[in-house]
Amino acid sequence: MIEQTSYFNKWKQFLIIFTPIVITQLALFSMAFFDTTMSGHYSNQALAGVAIGSSLWSPINASFSGLLMAVTPIISQLIGAKKRT
Repeated sequence: MIEQTSYFNKWKQFLIIFTPIVITQLALFSMAFFDTTMSGHYSNQALAGVAIGSSLWSPINASFSGLLMAVTPIISQLIGAKKRT
């Protein structure tokens, strides 16, 4: 990444990074929402199964997303310091 000095360029760079993350999170939320809604129309057992699966999947997904977001600045620091090992 190129270091930005003006607020406009900083916001532009922020939105470039932010947009795919928001789209992904909205898509994952929408998937869980529509799965739950559609299974509720089928039967109570299907709704219970989807609810359990969704409640297990959400924290796992959040954990991996947080881990990946934490690794990004660490790698950036190492690349910036020219520490390739």
